[in-house]
Amino acid sequence: MVRRSIIADVNSAIPVILVLALVGSSLVCAALYALFGKPSTAQGEKRKKEVISGFQLTGGILFGFVLMGSLVFGAAFAFGQIPDSRVSRPLAAMFAGVAFFLIALLVQRWAKYFAGWIVWGVINSLTVLGTGHALNNPTVPVNRPYALAVGGLYLFSFLPSRRFAGSYKLALIDKIALMTWVLAFTGAAVVQHAAIPIMSIGVMVLVTAWWLHRSKLHHRSHAIVQTADRS
Repeated sequence: MVRRSIIADVNSAIPVILVLALVGSSLVCAALYALFGKPSTAQGEKRKKEVISGFQLTGGILFGFVLMGSLVFGAAFAFGQIPDSRVSRPLAAMFAGVAFFLIALLVQRWAKYFAGWIVWGVINSLTVLGTGHALNNPTVPVNRPYALAVGGLYLFSFLPSRRFAGSYKLALIDKIALMTWVLAFTGAAVVQHAAIPIMSIGVMVLVTAWWLHRSKLHHRSHAIVQTADRS
């Protein structure tokens, strides 16, 4: 039974490995072109800039996955949720702390892509809801109401985070809300039996920051209207 489970895990991981290999090959080609390519026309120069921009975006996304993975798995090892005598808990906690610090330091950069990441989470939740098992692992069943609840929390996270796209300048309350959401996501991944309540805290803080932003805009527009009426 154990051997069959291992074989099933390997077979389910093959498509993911192939996709990652394809993405890695594309990134290598893009990097070589960006570094050594010498376009002879203005259109070629523009295309080169677009390739460089796409390479930077893809690299940033992959770096973000590395940071979030380090945070989640570091916290899981630190709190003993993944028992392994070869991994030092203090070292795992240090890796998680460094990852959290870097995520907080770069919050303005990744906030514009946060809504897209949330959409990816919604799609994954719907996939789990339809299949009834974990992604790429049919041997791990997932309760459908649980998947539906997680998808709903992702959806409520998406609605107030759309405003972060583009050149939106994060306020302090926005940064606090985003980092609280990251902590809640990490806590939900580590303490899975309380994932829904923990995730709900992050969503509530994110919605509260959105409501405060809307209230501030409303008061500002109301003050402008009153000033215009007086003049």
